[in-house]
Amino acid sequence: MDTQRFDIAVIGGGPAGLSAALTGRVRNKQVALFEHLNHSEKLQKAHIVDNYLGMPQITGQGMMQQFVAHCLAQKPTLIQEKVVTVFPGDDAFTLLTPVNTYEARTVILATGVVSTPLFKGEKSFLGRGVSYCATCDGMFYKDKDVAVISYTSEGEPEAEFLGEICRNVYYLPQYRPQPAALRSQVKIVTGRPRFIEGDTQVEKLVTDKAEHKVSGIFIIRQSDPVENVLPGLALDGEVIQVNRDMSTNIPGVFAAGDCTGKPWQIAKATGEGLIAVLSAIVYLDKKPI
Repeated sequence: MDTQRFDIAVIGGGPAGLSAALTGRVRNKQVALFEHLNHSEKLQKAHIVDNYLGMPQITGQGMMQQFVAHCLAQKPTLIQEKVVTVFPGDDAFTLLTPVNTYEARTVILATGVVSTPLFKGEKSFLGRGVSYCATCDGMFYKDKDVAVISYTSEGEPEAEFLGEICRNVYYLPQYRPQPAALRSQVKIVTGRPRFIEGDTQVEKLVTDKAEHKVSGIFIIRQSDPVENVLPGLALDGEVIQVNRDMSTNIPGVFAAGDCTGKPWQIAKATGEGLIAVLSAIVYLDKKPI
């Protein structure tokens, strides 16, 4: 099967991503919208939003429903998979999800922010025992002991997959309600992660309640640290460094919304999404196919 190829890949289906995907389709570009969550659960939990022009006294859920309906009416290709890695290429970017591979000539990052703090050892052991995708890296830990730290129920099928190939899987749910039981090889344990220990590779996960000797640690969040999704991306502190046209330091990559920093406001996100996609279209028009 040929890899699906798009003009623009928008990663994230919140206000910024929906704004970008909408205008990309209005401008007749082939747009992939990657959204594996429920379109900004953070916004949908807002009781009332009263500072978005033209939508007074609207609930967060009602606003998001209107955003989604408006965008999807233009028929972007909605892909309900999590992008775990983006690789730049000569004429296109390769986007990997746990189950598929896609290509796009430009990428717009609208991933929001990581809502949970990174813990000690997470960055330093990335690629040396720390992973953000069990489907991608699980086979490296066949017949070994691993831990899965999950901030969302999406971690449950990941842990069960690891239970098929690993000796022991320690599952640490950081959300509620917690699962009552998983596959027999998966042990549900309590505790909040504190730090990771090891020499050159992961050897131990330390929580506030116990220590687990493991060879691998899989961390499942709603959003991964964006610099791990696209290595080499320049940051300004913990957010993506962008120019006024929302371009990043990587040609063909743009960013919009909360992932570019404060203020974390809906109007700022939708405006940046518009700027990012218009800039991506200018980039495409200048670049030979």
